[in-house]
Amino acid sequence: MNLNERIMAVFRGETPDVIPWFADLTYWYEPLIKTGRLPEKYRGNSRFGVGVELYRELGCGAHEELYNLPAKLIFKNTEIRVNRYIDDQGNIITERKYITPIGTISSVTKYMYTSFSSAFIKYCVNNVDDLKVLKYMYENLEVKEDKKNIELQYEWMKEWKEYGVVSSIPPRTPFSRMLVEWAGVMNTLRLYWKAREDLEEILQLMAEKDDAIYEIISEAPAPLVYFGENLTSEVISPRIFKQYYEEYYNKRAREMHRHGKYIYVHIDGTLRSALPCVAETEVDCAQSVTPAPAGDIPIERFRELAGPRIILWGGLPGIYFSKKYSEKLLIEMLEKIFEYHFSSKKFIIGVADQVPPDGDIIRVRHVSEIVEEKGRYY
Repeated sequence: MNLNERIMAVFRGETPDVIPWFADLTYWYEPLIKTGRLPEKYRGNSRFGVGVELYRELGCGAHEELYNLPAKLIFKNTEIRVNRYIDDQGNIITERKYITPIGTISSVTKYMYTSFSSAFIKYCVNNVDDLKVLKYMYENLEVKEDKKNIELQYEWMKEWKEYGVVSSIPPRTPFSRMLVEWAGVMNTLRLYWKAREDLEEILQLMAEKDDAIYEIISEAPAPLVYFGENLTSEVISPRIFKQYYEEYYNKRAREMHRHGKYIYVHIDGTLRSALPCVAETEVDCAQSVTPAPAGDIPIERFRELAGPRIILWGGLPGIYFSKKYSEKLLIEMLEKIFEYHFSSKKFIIGVADQVPPDGDIIRVRHVSEIVEEKGRYY
């Protein structure tokens, strides 16, 4: 089997010849691309400009650079103005304004070259008045098929057929969308306690508008659907999950299953309450599960929390690929995956969450060699 066949076998409930091993290298090679240091032979047509040759040489599967949204989202009657500049420290500041007939909301983000990452300085939604503007925007949201992205999925599936798996990525579920994109954690929780009716009105509106998006995804060629949630138990309690996630997850899982597609949910945070909550829904896979000491739960307890049904994807902390940590720690964690999760045939070895910019890329190759040697089912 090739790497694509292995991961798809697990999603179908079948036994692959070797346990799948898929690594997110995007954070590692982003600085190389931005500084022009990535060798030409590794360049290609993925989302970040990397080609299949990098993964072929390393012997692992690709996923993070092979997703897109096969739909266009157009906020009608809304003017979007973007202003981008460099601050005194060399950071990229992006100001984004959404100008509507009933008011304007705006956000500010900062991209830092010291960490090759970005964060919000200011969110669009800070109070109920801002929420009303956001509601107007979603009331006037138009969803269209994105033929270019659909064609790109076909291209990826052809070019990466042995070394990658292609996914459609819808917008985050409504509550996560508020937390991550529109309001941030503090503003969202403040609205939850002080203006819940207004908040729930926009959440319901988002969910209704999402129906058209999932109709397009159901017909797109990508076999997987990526819920890029960034869940963490520190923010999403069982109560919040049951209120705003559970029914939504189950609805979308049933829709996608009818069309032969599988859903994986990006957790990437603490697992103590988040993993059992996700596992109780009808989605197929909890992805980027991070063990202690990087996370909060030892890897030997993952299945105890998750139960027997759901696929687990992750297990190797990204920090263990950094040269600041002994490679011995990485190999010991890999051995624990074999000890506690190999026999379930419901585990995909992955980096949780990413190989960092200072990562030793040779360690990825070492993991591949060990997986091929010790991870064989037949």
